[in-house]
Amino acid sequence: MRKLVIASMLALAVLASPACKEPDPNKFETHIERIKDPDKRSQGFSGLEALVKTVATAQENDDLLQEFADKVVPVFEEIWDDAKEQQKNMLTICLDIGHPGCAPVWNKAIMLDGSSEAREATMIALEGVKKSKAEGSLDTVIAELEKLVADPKNDGGDEQANGSVRELMVDTLGEIGSPKAVPVLIKVLEQTIDKQPVKVHRAAAEALGRIGDPSATDALLTATYRVPDIPTTTNIAEKAKIALAAIGEPTVKRVLAMLKGEHEEVQKLAAEHGLSQVNIQMGAASILGAIGSAAAADDLVAYYPADECATPAEEKKEEEDAEEDEEGEELDVAIDTAAMRAQFANSMGLIGDQKSVDKLCACSTWSKNPGDMFSIAEALGRIGGDKAVDCLANVVKAGVYDQDAVQSSDFVHEIQWEAGRFAVLAANADNVGKVKEAIETSSKADPKVAENSQTWAEGIATIESCKADLACYQGVVDDTNANWFSREVAAINAARLGMGDAKVAESIAKAYKVRNPDARVTMAWLAAHVMQGKPCPACADALDRVIEDEKMSRPPAEYQLSVLTARYSMAKLRGKSGGGGAAAKPEG
Repeated sequence: MRKLVIASMLALAVLASPACKEPDPNKFETHIERIKDPDKRSQGFSGLEALVKTVATAQENDDLLQEFADKVVPVFEEIWDDAKEQQKNMLTICLDIGHPGCAPVWNKAIMLDGSSEAREATMIALEGVKKSKAEGSLDTVIAELEKLVADPKNDGGDEQANGSVRELMVDTLGEIGSPKAVPVLIKVLEQTIDKQPVKVHRAAAEALGRIGDPSATDALLTATYRVPDIPTTTNIAEKAKIALAAIGEPTVKRVLAMLKGEHEEVQKLAAEHGLSQVNIQMGAASILGAIGSAAAADDLVAYYPADECATPAEEKKEEEDAEEDEEGEELDVAIDTAAMRAQFANSMGLIGDQKSVDKLCACSTWSKNPGDMFSIAEALGRIGGDKAVDCLANVVKAGVYDQDAVQSSDFVHEIQWEAGRFAVLAANADNVGKVKEAIETSSKADPKVAENSQTWAEGIATIESCKADLACYQGVVDDTNANWFSREVAAINAARLGMGDAKVAESIAKAYKVRNPDARVTMAWLAAHVMQGKPCPACADALDRVIEDEKMSRPPAEYQLSVLTARYSMAKLRGKSGGGGAAAKPEG
């Protein structure tokens, strides 16, 4: 009996011994052993794929991802050449894992030889490098991109696919964010359109903005004049402007050279395309506004075309009518000047420096043209302060559009109620009474002004209630049920009282979702303006969430300007270089 018991115990011990255990499918080692054996390789990969899907979606999986990199990646390297039929599986598994430790495997695949197989493997590998920001693949991606810049034949294919590898390489380098990639990205940006699709140029501009290296400034400034592109909100000009905004203050000197006609390459390229100096100056002013640097304020004031505003408009019109020009050159000059005033005014407002107020005010009622009068009033509203309030109060009382410039006589006084909004934005508790008096005066004279000015009453009430209390204004900004104009007024006052405060900036960024296109522009601009060149990733994320959430619903066209403004702000708020120049603190 005793022998029988001992025998039974031995049998159980044998069954329980490690040699007889089923391999644990939740251990990488189980699948590694099978992968090393050519006869069991397929089974090993199937098991590993299942485990990786579990690991990739698990919470707090950093240790497991690192274990994959330490244990599995060396095996992939070892069998790579002998397991060609499994190379795509290896790349896909590494992509699912998304760990930078997979760089040695991705580096083996990033190589184009003209075959569709090599192209597919390269694209999968690049997606993995991009996802994981694998610096271990940086040199490989740069080297392969250099080859394609020199000879793009291996990135051809059909029209839809042409340039797709270069575009992904550029995106990947931007995601890694190393200054080491800047020289090759500049080469990409400087390619002629016959050698490279414009989508690759756009991607290069975006990548250079993410990296934030000032050495890319000239390439970004000239790209707009070198690369023809269709006028959209994502064309090369917009991508370059966003990148320059991200790099920020270090770009200002070269943009000012462009403004003054001293950027030789820009001058040369613009001349080749038949573009005027006014076009160049407006482009430079637009970039300076996106950057938001107070260092540009003096030059914008100096180049602002205000001299003719000293001549009474009626007298100026008589002079123009007396001059005959069969080719209409005088009319073209007038249109250019008005457009230039509008662009410069917009940029001055975005910078927000008090130095701009006198020049802006000098032209505030002069032209009788909505094209520049609206932009001037808006800029004064953004800058704020006593002088801006006095000027806008005058526009509310005396501003008028030329009958020929509006759709009907009902709108000749439209500037009066529009200026009413900007006057409220410019005001504080000490001077808002002047705004109320101006609105009341113009409302008595014109029922249309009275009707349209009612909207501004809640903003005035917000100022009178909060006075100089930052917490009060921030509470209104945060109140999603509050009137849209009250929130806009509260945001601009909170910005003035809380300049440099990241909590204020984040509140304003979250308020970007306000359901009014004009207020959205203000929120998008202020979020970065408050930070005065300092980063605020949480602010950028708040803006980005709204844009992403609404992407599928396709907001109406009137929201387009707010999206563009948000892009400039997000670039500055995320910029590695600190992006964006420190703006002067508005008065008020």
